[in-house]
Order: sequence, then structure tokens, then C-alpha cells
Amino acid sequence: MGIAKLFFGLRTCQPVHMEDAALFFDKGLCEAIEELVVCGGPFFGDLQWRLASLPIRFGGLRLYSVVEASSYDFVASRAQSWVLQDHILRDGGFTNKDTPPKAQHALASALFSKIVHEIEVQFDLTVRQKAVFECLRAPHAQDFLLAIPIDGLGQHMSSVEFRTILKYRLMIPLFPVDEVCPVCHKACLDSFGEHAVHCRELPGFKYRHDLVRDVLFDIFRCVGISAKKETPVNFLTDPLEGRSTLRPADILVFGWVGGKHACVDLTGVFPLVGLGSSAFTMGQTALKAASGKVIKHEKACLDNQHVFIPFAFDTFGFLAPEAVT
Repeated sequence: MGIAKLFFGLRTCQPVHMEDAALFFDKGLCEAIEELVVCGGPFFGDLQWRLASLPIRFGGLRLYSVVEASSYDFVASRAQSWVLQDHILRDGGFTNKDTPPKAQHALASALFSKIVHEIEVQFDLTVRQKAVFECLRAPHAQDFLLAIPIDGLGQHMSSVEFRTILKYRLMIPLFPVDEVCPVCHKACLDSFGEHAVHCRELPGFKYRHDLVRDVLFDIFRCVGISAKKETPVNFLTDPLEGRSTLRPADILVFGWVGGKHACVDLTGVFPLVGLGSSAFTMGQTALKAASGKVIKHEKACLDNQHVFIPFAFDTFGFLAPEAVT
């Protein structure tokens, strides 16, 4: 049975008649994902399959379980065809005017919301796993899955990079044991490789920051907005010292707000730093970084008729409100 026939069957046949086909398809899909992510290696279990089968907005990979889809597909199909049923059976006195809009979407949302709520208890997640799962559900955290691969725009990655990202987001260890970082020789290079994200002595430490800056600048240029990268501004110079005490604007956007130039300052942070020392709140690290930038730079910009815009993001894809608006 092909996938098209399978989903047609889910919407037109009662779930009990599709049970064997749905179980067979799920087994094959789970095995295919396992082979893609870990290549037959360890650590791909029920939790990883559970995460992969969630919708993107719930932190998953949108590789839906057919068994779960069968629980709402048939009901939604019946609900959406009530008007047709009323028309066919109008002479028999049967009527139903309560057709819900987007029935399948509503039922699926209710099901996945319940699943997400129960995951922490069902799998007894650790503090780190709870924090990662919360980060995955943040707006924009999984947007990379929706990007169309275009080499010319830099929207591409190797199979090794893609597999590493999937492992990390499915909470699969990248290294067998914790070892001391071979670059800084100070911190532990944990099994998830998280120290490598913020090791300041690692070559190319600013790569992520500069990449986001370059992409943002290219967007401005493509839509015809006048901007300049790494722009020195005179008012960020201390007259007593005769030298710049603040870094130049990552991007200077000309005439952006009410005719005033805007100094855009990019900041990338790792949200799990200090995890366990206090209660974790998704996006809090990026928001704190944005607030610190405002305190440091905004007054100098306003005093010189410029606008200051912090563009803060974390490594899971969370964007501070100023970066979105």
C-alpha cells in the first residue's frame, strides 16, 4: 500500500480496519529515522521516536505516526463531510449544522498538546532534557526544517552536519564519554558537545555571530534598504581617551526609524549555560543579553539622534522580540 492510499484509507475507513497497515508503516518509518540519525548505533529509543513524530511547532520533526493520525483523521473527515451528508439525507429528516472549521487541525492540536504535557512524566526527563524540550518548542526553534536547500544562498549543510543537528535535538549523546576540552584545557567537553558552542578559545568562535550578521545584511541589500556592516560611529568614542570604547555597530541601517539611522547589535547566546543553578525559562538568556545591550548602548545612540536595536538570539533559534519586529 502506497502512502497516498494509506492516508486516503485513514480518512475514509474506520481506524479498526487500518490498524495493521498503520502499525506496519510506523515500524518502517521508525526504523528509517533510526538508520538516518544513528546509522544503527545506540541511544535511539522511544523518547527519540516520540520527539521525531511531534509537529514542528511542538518541537518535533513532523514525521507523524500513522497510528496517532488514525485517531483523528477518520473523525475529522466525517465531521468535515456533515454538510454533504445533510444534503444526501435531507429527505430523511437528518440535519447537522454544527460543522467545526478545520476539524482535523483542531483534533490534532488537542492530541499533540496532551502528548507534550505527558512527555515529562512518561519518560522521566532530566533537568537538561526538560530544558532542551522547552527550547525546541520556542518560536522559530525548528524553522531550519522548513528552509529550502539553496547552495547559492548558503542554505545547505552536509549529511554529517544534518545528522549531528538531529542527534542533538533528539537528545542523543554525540560523544561516548565526557572529556576535557582539547582547545582550552579548562572545561569538560560533555557528551553532548555543548561546551564547543561557547568555548572562547575555539578557532572561529565568532563564526555564528558573523554568519547571522552577514545573512541579515544580505537581506537588507536584497530588498533595497541602505545598510553597512561593522560601521564605526563617531559618538561611540570617548573624548577623554581619544579612542573608541565601544565596538562599532554590527549593522548600521540608514534612515530606518523616523529618518534616524539604526545601530543593530547582534548577540548570540547559549541558553543552557548555568542550567541547574536556578529555574529554567525558555528564552530568558537571550532576553537578558538584549537587555544588557540596551543598558550599555541605547543612551549613547539616542543622545546622538540614532536608534539602537539589539538583535539577540540563542543557539536553538529563539529570537528576542526586537529581532522579530
